[in-house]
Amino acid sequence: MSDVTDVSLVNLNDCGCCEGIHVETPAPVYNRPGLSAITYRVGTHSQFKDSMLARLSLFAQDYPALQQLKTRDDNDFSLALLDAWAAVADVLTFYQERIANESYLRTATERVSLIELAQLIGYKMRPGVAASTYLAFTVEDAKGAPGHATIDIGTKVQSIPGPSQLPQTFETIEKITAKASWNALKPQTTHLVQPKNGDTQAYLKGTTTGLKPSDGILFVGSEREGNTNSEQWDFRQVTTVTLDNTNGRTLVTWNKGLGTASINPPAVSEVYTFRKRAALFGANAPDVRTLPDSVLTNYGLSTGSSRANEWNFGTLGSPFNLDTTYAGIVQGSWIVFSDLSRHALYRVNSVLDTSQNNYTLTSKTTRITPDTTKHLNQFGSPRGVVVFAQSEKLDLAEIPITPSPLQAGVGTIALSQAAPDLQANQTLVISGMAPNAAASDPAISEIVAIKNVSSDGMVITLSTGLQNSYDPTTVRINANVALATHGETVLGETLGSGDASQSYQQFTLRQPPLTYISSATASGEESTLTVRVNDIEWHEVPTLYGHGPRNRIFVTNTNDNQKTSIEFGDGVTGARLPTGQGNVRATYRKGIGTAGLVKAGQLSLLMMRPLGVKAVTNPVDASGAADPEGLDATGATDPKALEKARLNVPLTILTLDRIVSLQDYEDFARAFSGIAKALATWTWSGQVRGVFVTVAGANGLAVGEGSPTYNNLLSAMQMAGDPYVPLRVQTYRQAYFRIAARVKVAPDYSQHPVLTAVENALRDAFSFDARAFGQPVTQSEVIATMQAVPGVVAVDLYKLYRPRRLILYDLERAVAHNLIHFFPPGSYSQLNSVLVAAVPQPGAEGSIVAAELLTLDPAPLDDLGVMP
Repeated sequence: MSDVTDVSLVNLNDCGCCEGIHVETPAPVYNRPGLSAITYRVGTHSQFKDSMLARLSLFAQDYPALQQLKTRDDNDFSLALLDAWAAVADVLTFYQERIANESYLRTATERVSLIELAQLIGYKMRPGVAASTYLAFTVEDAKGAPGHATIDIGTKVQSIPGPSQLPQTFETIEKITAKASWNALKPQTTHLVQPKNGDTQAYLKGTTTGLKPSDGILFVGSEREGNTNSEQWDFRQVTTVTLDNTNGRTLVTWNKGLGTASINPPAVSEVYTFRKRAALFGANAPDVRTLPDSVLTNYGLSTGSSRANEWNFGTLGSPFNLDTTYAGIVQGSWIVFSDLSRHALYRVNSVLDTSQNNYTLTSKTTRITPDTTKHLNQFGSPRGVVVFAQSEKLDLAEIPITPSPLQAGVGTIALSQAAPDLQANQTLVISGMAPNAAASDPAISEIVAIKNVSSDGMVITLSTGLQNSYDPTTVRINANVALATHGETVLGETLGSGDASQSYQQFTLRQPPLTYISSATASGEESTLTVRVNDIEWHEVPTLYGHGPRNRIFVTNTNDNQKTSIEFGDGVTGARLPTGQGNVRATYRKGIGTAGLVKAGQLSLLMMRPLGVKAVTNPVDASGAADPEGLDATGATDPKALEKARLNVPLTILTLDRIVSLQDYEDFARAFSGIAKALATWTWSGQVRGVFVTVAGANGLAVGEGSPTYNNLLSAMQMAGDPYVPLRVQTYRQAYFRIAARVKVAPDYSQHPVLTAVENALRDAFSFDARAFGQPVTQSEVIATMQAVPGVVAVDLYKLYRPRRLILYDLERAVAHNLIHFFPPGSYSQLNSVLVAAVPQPGAEGSIVAAELLTLDPAPLDDLGVMP
């Protein structure tokens, strides 16, 4: 734009009619704050050319040699020369503007620019971090096998790649001793329930008890075994018998509940049934009223007007005779006397087969001497007494524990068999089906740590409660668990030869990328590189500055191709390398980034099979990976990843590796490798106020409690912050929303490409990368995003809501992981003006609910159409 003398005519100066008359360069440069790109050119080709042409006329007196140059024809060689220099100036200012943009953190577009800008404040681009997971080993349990195995550090396991994937190698980073008995521990799913007051049923072991209705069943406590005065027993007659062939047990019921108002059922019970129902001798004596007087006289009974109407049975005492012989009644067995009003329990002290003659009866009988005569005299005529005899012991069956002992939040697990060798801090994998899961649903697994084990090895106390709920009958617990990280070891690579005459010697690792693993440092990563010179280890430092001439140190630098170079000192800041042939060697691991985020079950190929190991798998997904800053999983520059790097550069300056303010907690977590998003809030838990940090991993992955990334982040924040400030870290809750809308497409545009572009725009605008924790979604934001797509004339948004599309299995798992948040039914399937994303808030029983990240449902947008 040329200069004007009358500022009131400035808006009339864009027609170009005055170009070539006034000098237009240098053009004014102004940029408002907050731009993503700045203008920095003092002129363009046309402006430079016009300025030079203007000077030919306006400043002819200053250039007398050019006064006779009157032509303005572009074909003239003089003007061609001016045009050429205008082109040169145009190119120079173009690159000057590019260089100016690359000189500012906000506007730089090249990764190398960000790297060098970051170096000005001592920040190095994060090299990325390797994924980690837990490997569960199965030890050979065949006959003759040793039954145990040693899993050393560096045991390699390779993944079975999925479509478009490459095999990934993981290595264990801890040594464990694995045992066959730890392959699949089972939780206690049933328990033996002792009879209690009021019970009217019991489960008996087996389905061949032979019980039938009206049979007697006896419950005897241990106290009654040695004390005849004890009332710790009870007797009932069976009313129903139900076989449970599936579980191998029998359910028996009776009418009256066990116990009385003053006597409870026996605390420790043995259960008996009776195979014989006997009578006392004389129970079948003829009715004396039908006998002649002579018979009554022979037995001493009165006749005449005071004629006896019953036999003189006398008082029942010890011993007593049964109505016949019973070979199955043996010494030590139990018998129960029963009539309409009472029961009495006796143990058989002795038994004798004899004969008895009385009451006009002559019969062989079984004579029994009981262990006590208590209550015998309360039974009158033998006619009303039933003797339950020939006792047989029955075993109580274990019944399912209800409610399920493996609910989310449970912190103890009772085992079905003792495992006394388990140790505190040992890692376990718990796998099983969710309650009410369909047969086609996948099993779920989680990693837990042992806090302590009971002395008998039957009960495990966990460091934290379970995250999932399980069907206990499907659960298996593997205690042969080792932590593994992505990356394959390169052992003893010769880098080159040291030369004491050279300063700052450099070598390059031949097998990139160098693996970094998660650690409890401010950066969140730790190199796997070990360098030895003449078999003496040298140590990596952030910078050579400040170190002495004898310090065996080196620094590393990684370029855009992920090649890592190693630089040694100059003899002043860091020692020089000693002269030697091939004396510089390195051991390191190769492999990094989100390529190592393998799914559960993919790691199953043992590259080196330890003796005694049968199989291996990863029961949970790998997690905690992060690509090098500014790059994607393939190593190419990624604009989205570059934007993340741009945001991370100032974070270390903001915190200086220490945590003081609330914002420091958030900035520290965001700068930690493996963490993509963070939100720090003051949150009350009961009467205590503390810092609650909600985090998310790379690509929106959860940062599971107990995972290496979680543990290292929490440890690093605790070391950098105030130890007296309560701190909790929790993974975020994923929430989705859906829309229903119609768009009017411009006549010149095809409908299908426009609809595709609209959906892509929505998914970009409401993706994990684009949204923040607790950020709401509004109608206006959705409409503006759709309206900005080329070809869209108008938008009709008629639904904005949260979906309720979860099957039972997904629902229970999501709730257990705090990954979803439910809102009142009114917020579903309607047009809401605002969908609120929850921020951290108090939960049940003093817990805290993490923040939500509200993004567009990944399911297809079926309700996105075109207006007629």
